[in-house]
Amino acid sequence: MNETLMFITGPIIAAFATWFFAKRKTAAEAASLELSNTAKIITMWRELSTGMELRFKDEVAQLRKDNYDLETKVKVVEAENEALLKKMRAMEEENTKLIIQLTIFNQTNPQKDKVNLNKEDAL
Repeated sequence: MNETLMFITGPIIAAFATWFFAKRKTAAEAASLELSNTAKIITMWRELSTGMELRFKDEVAQLRKDNYDLETKVKVVEAENEALLKKMRAMEEENTKLIIQLTIFNQTNPQKDKVNLNKEDAL
């Protein structure tokens, strides 16, 4: 009976020991694989972030340059607008003086063909 018990318990104990150590080895391999995958993911994210940082850095620099160019153009247009407004005001003053002179001329020269003083016709 001892022999039979030895034949049965020996393989059972060996199977249990194999299972126990294999379980520990599998757990260690899984943890190692997980750490390896995590390191790969970190490397991928680092490369992506570096690429994005360079791309966005270039894009931001281009946007700043475009913004500066547009601000310069706006300042030029504002200066041109201001100059045109000054010219327009000077012309309005001159036009007013000419209308006054035409009115005086028409009053002093009672002729048949008087000069029309309508602003719409003068334009």
